[in-house]
Amino acid sequence: MAHVPYEQRWAAARKRFEAATAKHRPKDAKAVAAALNGDAALVKALKSGDAVHRAAMAGDEAAKDLAAAGKDAVKARKAYLAALDKALDEDAASRGDRAAAAACERAMKALAKDLAELEADIGADADRFKAQAAQAEKDAASAERAQKRWEANINGALARAAAGVAKVRAKPTPDTYNELFPALARDLAAQLAAAKALDGLRADPDFYRRKLAPWAGQGGDGPPMRVPPDYTARQITDLIKEFATVCKGVVQLVGGR
Repeated sequence: MAHVPYEQRWAAARKRFEAATAKHRPKDAKAVAAALNGDAALVKALKSGDAVHRAAMAGDEAAKDLAAAGKDAVKARKAYLAALDKALDEDAASRGDRAAAAACERAMKALAKDLAELEADIGADADRFKAQAAQAEKDAASAERAQKRWEANINGALARAAAGVAKVRAKPTPDTYNELFPALARDLAAQLAAAKALDGLRADPDFYRRKLAPWAGQGGDGPPMRVPPDYTARQITDLIKEFATVCKGVVQLVGGR
């Protein structure tokens, strides 16, 4: 919801008060006029609160500034209403106008209520900013934990991939290769899918997921996801070399965060 300026709301409340008491306030009542126009401190406090919203501030700093503006507004409001109430009472008493006194009393209650609502909203806005700051801090901590978990998981997958590559290179047979794939590639692909929710990666993780797809998700049982029994050591070595190259790219992706 868009912020309705506090100063604007006060101006509307004062206008309602003036309309309600106009016929009960003599034009030559200088003390009443002075008291009515003595809202400079209140307006200043409300403007300070509006400045927080205009600056699009957020978090603890905004909450602190808004709370300070609210505190100043309360102090100014007390002094203002006291002076205005006194001036109106004295004026009505000097003229012996009971009807004016009753009308002004009702208007003063309405004005006090408007100001109380305004102050409550300033306090609620300050609380909201404070809650937003706390949530942002919580979200940041949660995101950091998620990134650390992901780094641990993908580094684990990369370590398993490196061990698998070494194992196949040491013994490039169909049995050795097929013991590792497609599980080895799917492990990495799953971590790359999870990386889409993270910030600060050097490259698009889907780029590497697509490169891993032949080892992780190719339809059927053909190479490079699995190899037939008659595959030669050279053919297997070439496949594992390509897989290792993709893994190197993933290492750079993780290291670039």
